[in-house]
Amino acid sequence: MIVFLLAACTPEPTAQPAPEALDASWIATVVREPAKFTSTLADNGGRDAWTALHRNDWLAVPGGVESVPARRASAELAVFEGLLWAAQSTALLTLADGWHAHSPDAPEPRWLLASAQRVAELRRDGVSADRWRTAAAMAGTATGTAGSKPFAFDLPPTTSVAELRALSARPLQDPSLGSFWDPTRPLALQRAYATGAAPRAADLPDTLFGAVPEAALGAAPASDDVEACRVYAQAIDAHLDAWGVRLEEGASNDGRALLTQLQLIAVGRSRTLSSLAVDALDHQRPACGLFYAEQALDHASSRAISPVNSPTLFAVLAAANVATGHVREALDALTALREPFPEAIGVIETVGDLAVQQGLDRSGISREN
Repeated sequence: MIVFLLAACTPEPTAQPAPEALDASWIATVVREPAKFTSTLADNGGRDAWTALHRNDWLAVPGGVESVPARRASAELAVFEGLLWAAQSTALLTLADGWHAHSPDAPEPRWLLASAQRVAELRRDGVSADRWRTAAAMAGTATGTAGSKPFAFDLPPTTSVAELRALSARPLQDPSLGSFWDPTRPLALQRAYATGAAPRAADLPDTLFGAVPEAALGAAPASDDVEACRVYAQAIDAHLDAWGVRLEEGASNDGRALLTQLQLIAVGRSRTLSSLAVDALDHQRPACGLFYAEQALDHASSRAISPVNSPTLFAVLAAANVATGHVREALDALTALREPFPEAIGVIETVGDLAVQQGLDRSGISREN
């Protein structure tokens, strides 16, 4: 009877909480296994390389493509240059399309015709490419297999990154076109940086200081509905905030110090939102791309590259702003890139020209008129 009563009083087993997907992230590994974090730095390129990667100073990461941090930096730079190209190519074609409306009595500059033709070709926009090819041919500036090809993307694919970066520091001088900033330089650099930058196994060295996998946060909206993207971003913040508190409570003193000093939650959040912004832009969802990028920005240093604000974040802000018609905001985002990335100067020149052109439409009392 006693055995029966004891069995009857035994509580039902309680369901165990589902494992937290973020517990498998690089942030959790760094906080809960500081020794593994230290050995990862030592065994995969050295502390200096990882320090540069953490602060988003990708050009300062030493080592060849076989170095994990150097390969990671190269992959980041390939995405970054692609975003600069997206911003500049959209701005240039918009500038060319609007020329007649804003300057009906002035012919398009020869460099603009040739650039619009080449950009449309590289974007695989056949209709636009044919139109600009015809206009360029009438002006004697069309590019082709038998004509002048002054663009960086038309250089041999073996052209080194160093050579391409040297080209990016000054305007192109071409006898037939005059002096202009070559819009294809970011695209040529993207191709150069992409060499050897393919992702490998998703272990700590390959994920450290990167985005949090989407699998740990739930799928992002597949539409360009900003309200849906806002709700998703808010859910990410709530999830990361609650998990970060639990992570800190269970951490050792060393783990807690790393969590705080390296701004791990803020870094992971920003990289995640930046990645979402890039993906949204790639899938023609520029409104959500712009929203994610704006949410990723650390406003305490909103004009400076930092561990939280990566060059990619400023580039995707610029590209998304141009795509959504916010040209002056794109110029603001590009400000942080002028000094460390000479190729950004050409993008700034093109976007600036577009801002001036669009300013001609303004009326009323304004300093911009």
